[in-house]
Amino acid sequence: MSKSRRVSSARDTRPTTAAAKRPPLDLLQAATDIVAALPDAVVVTGMDRRVLAANEAGADLLGWELADVVGQAIADAVAPYERAHVASREDRVFAGEPQRYETRIVNHSTGEERDVAVSSGPFRVNGDLIGTVATLRDITDPKRAQDTLARSEARYRHLVESASDAIVTLDANGRFTTVNHAAENISGYRREELVGQWFAPMLPDDDLPKALAHFQQALSGETGLFESQFYRKDGEVRTISITYSTPQKDEEVLCLIRDVTDQKMLQEQLIQSEKMSAIGQLVSGVAHELNNPLAGISAFAQLLLAEKRFPPEQRTAAETIYSEARRASRIVQNLLTFARQHKAEKVPTALNQVLDDTLELRGYELRVRGIDVRREYDESLPDTMADAHQLQQVFLNLITNSEQAMEQRDGHHHRLTVRTRRTGDTMRIEVEDTGGGIPANLIERIFNPFFTTKPTGSGTGLGLSISLGIVREHEGRIWAENVPQGGARFVVELPVIQPRASGEFQAVPQVHPVGDSLRVLVVDDEASVRVSLQRYLAGRGHDVETTASGEDALARLRATSYDAVIVDMRMPDLSGEQLFERLRSNDPAHAERVIFTTGDLVNEQMRRFLDGSGRPCVSKPFEFASFDQALPAARRR
Repeated sequence: MSKSRRVSSARDTRPTTAAAKRPPLDLLQAATDIVAALPDAVVVTGMDRRVLAANEAGADLLGWELADVVGQAIADAVAPYERAHVASREDRVFAGEPQRYETRIVNHSTGEERDVAVSSGPFRVNGDLIGTVATLRDITDPKRAQDTLARSEARYRHLVESASDAIVTLDANGRFTTVNHAAENISGYRREELVGQWFAPMLPDDDLPKALAHFQQALSGETGLFESQFYRKDGEVRTISITYSTPQKDEEVLCLIRDVTDQKMLQEQLIQSEKMSAIGQLVSGVAHELNNPLAGISAFAQLLLAEKRFPPEQRTAAETIYSEARRASRIVQNLLTFARQHKAEKVPTALNQVLDDTLELRGYELRVRGIDVRREYDESLPDTMADAHQLQQVFLNLITNSEQAMEQRDGHHHRLTVRTRRTGDTMRIEVEDTGGGIPANLIERIFNPFFTTKPTGSGTGLGLSISLGIVREHEGRIWAENVPQGGARFVVELPVIQPRASGEFQAVPQVHPVGDSLRVLVVDDEASVRVSLQRYLAGRGHDVETTASGEDALARLRATSYDAVIVDMRMPDLSGEQLFERLRSNDPAHAERVIFTTGDLVNEQMRRFLDGSGRPCVSKPFEFASFDQALPAARRR
């Protein structure tokens, strides 16, 4: 009442007549209007924990009409696994302790779960506690974004911590700000001892001026590589190779440090070999995502080619699709194989034909950029044992680099020259352009992994590094040089290896009749894989069911007996490994009928599981004939 009087009194002293005619301010109604207009949900509950009142935002959040929300039990709006937590919080509010916490509610109307931030306090009328009043803010989207960011940061931290080389950052004063586990191993210092320490006392006096000069270059935005002696904590002197860059100009320097003491004489070879192992980690992370759509493309192309009434002109297109899908799959596998230092699969190969095929891939881009292509082939070049797919990747990288170099040099008639010739037992391939050439201080570094002179987003710096590894796998050499009249020339030398006899294989394996009709369950989250397998296997006389969910597959397997279960290793709700382990525990008969599929055979953990499971695995992209072989074996179990 005193407040009302004060407001009223202040209002009466105003000089205007209009103000004197205004009705008295109803504070309760004003508060009600303010609460109703709030964007956050406001919910009042009684001592029986049922809703006494709510604003429109509160009713919407809980999934009720405003007129119907009163009387609803607040516990029904809380996710079951959160109810005990919310109840304990509300008990504290009843005891007079305001609470702030996060929980998850369930919308009555849609059944959707939402994350909310709750601020709850006692609700008193005339001094008597009659319940609680809480504001609820929907934080679902920000929390999801935060969780996504946290997962990304966790992956980054894992990548840095699992690196074999030391990765450190230094501030503008040369003091360590972050170090990874490898930095501790190399230096002998604990992380706590390194962070905040100036790097200079760790280097000999003779190497310090050079290191400081490179540090200043790094701060100015340059990238570089140098070697230095280094004192470990125990006093041992080691030789380290330091590669640096600048994430934040004038503020921070990033260094990749490797101990090369024991490998000094073979430094270049060892650096490339170890850095290539990082490519395996990168490629394995995306191999599954690449191989899944490739599996769908390849499978549907096989279905089209198996159709006898398919028009001949369209069959050519389908054969091209199938061939290119297989080639794309081989590219992924080549990267994986190379990164894991597997030997190339070599067959008799005509290098001139590989070059022509590669130029055809870039033909349109070269034409629209006005670049003339000159082929200077040695037509007597013999076939040699090589992996054509890997060499095509090398040539594609070299041609693309030349194309981009010429594009950056305006006002010039550009020409790309591709030469081949034989010298004794060696075949030489040259890719020469009329671009701006390669700076002398960079020519020795262009084959380093992740090194690139292109603008951000225009290249990863992996192409030439991968090419170097492929050429070495073929016992050859690759280098770059500048052409006197302008431009750059990449040279590849490969040994002449006498071709061995090899059988010819059909692009699409011949389909043989099958025996008994089998009941098959296909479990894969990729729709293209499910549909193509269903069509193929049904066409072979099998009774096929498909599902995109591992949990749904378990429900089907409990209800029905299947002769074979084709399971993808990676699925959102339940992985192939988890599904198999449940079957092995609860349904051994079906576990013995599982056939796995995956596009990520490079994953060591997955390979160990597959080896231990004793079950067949068909890699993606797949040939349908692989299932013709695997299904009878599964049925005999």
